[in-house]
Amino acid sequence: MKKTKTERLSDALEKIDDGLSSLKEIADEIEEARDSMSGTNLENTERYQRYDEAADTLQQACDEIESAKDEAGNVEL
Repeated sequence: MKKTKTERLSDALEKIDDGLSSLKEIADEIEEARDSMSGTNLENTERYQRYDEAADTLQQACDEIESAKDEAGNVEL
């Protein structure tokens, strides 16, 4: 049986949630790695800088995805 548009939208939103959860997990791991370098001689390295930028970028992406998901979730069919 073919799924309705509402069911397909619900499925898509669940997939977005799964992906968002994975992104947040990765962002948290990167933040932890970056934070473990803080206050050490590693804080002034290129690796620290990359982790810092990656953490910020992933957090921003998560925020934008969450906002878009909320908008899509408000669609009435």
